[in-house]
Amino acid sequence: MGGGSAYPLGWLNGSFVPAGDVRLPLLAPGVSYAAAVFEGIRAYVRADGGGIALFRMGDHLERLLRSAAVLGLDEIPQPALMAEAIVGLMKRNAVAEDCYIRIQVYVDGEGEMTARGPTGMAILARPRPQLTERLERGIRCQVSSWRRIGDNASPPRIKAAANYLNSRLAGLQAKADGYDTALLLTEAGQVAEAPGACVLMVRDGELLAPPVTAGILESLTRDTVLRQARASGLVARVSERPVDRTELYAASEIMLVGTGMEVVPVVGVDRFAVGDGCRGPVTEALQDRYFALVRGGEPSPEGWLTPVTPDLETQE
Repeated sequence: MGGGSAYPLGWLNGSFVPAGDVRLPLLAPGVSYAAAVFEGIRAYVRADGGGIALFRMGDHLERLLRSAAVLGLDEIPQPALMAEAIVGLMKRNAVAEDCYIRIQVYVDGEGEMTARGPTGMAILARPRPQLTERLERGIRCQVSSWRRIGDNASPPRIKAAANYLNSRLAGLQAKADGYDTALLLTEAGQVAEAPGACVLMVRDGELLAPPVTAGILESLTRDTVLRQARASGLVARVSERPVDRTELYAASEIMLVGTGMEVVPVVGVDRFAVGDGCRGPVTEALQDRYFALVRGGEPSPEGWLTPVTPDLETQE
């Protein structure tokens, strides 16, 4: 998950347990056949010093339910149960810093490939400090020779563990060739997403985003940043449409957005510099707005921030 080691306590199938005991059994279909879905949720220190707040937890949990339903998992945990477990875990670990929470829902037991249950759920959290250097200096990307999985093969709009093999292959290739990460194209040759992040680009004063039908995860961070861009007037237009590969080379700015990535500038694609080869003004402004939002420094829609304060009496 990145960042430091997990906090002392985790959550497994209804109980708070030592983090080291949060393990998935080898023979479970969730391990053997990747019959598993997951979510990553960020919590940020509030700008007013009032503890931490989970960002868009309810939306993450709703997406988790949709993912589990598509994978045919029985006995899917209810959002209220998952939310209670997450907040309880934060309180018991007395979390007071930026962190990342991973929720995994999987087929447990020793069933066959098509087993629908029993359903297990595990939660771990660990510190995730802001990576200031990456946010300021940006990263370089390679357009991968691996193509993005399609909806008729392994639907990318759900957050299934199996989908990330596609991203892993592209990421390994990019790193072997000296890049930070990859950009994947659809089978039709249009821009899809990066491993673990969506792509946004600025061209001729317009913020462009590949549509949700372009083999992307229906990203909550993408949704957040596009909403902010539309409301801010930072660009003349915000459009969601197919994006060709060579438009990447013509862009004045490119950024990757996601729960883990946050809002990171792309300063080079293949051997081409993006714009001036450094973070652009639209990207910087959207970063500022994004971090103000997640830290409670500017108003957010109802339910987007879930405050958490440590409960010293429940620490173990």
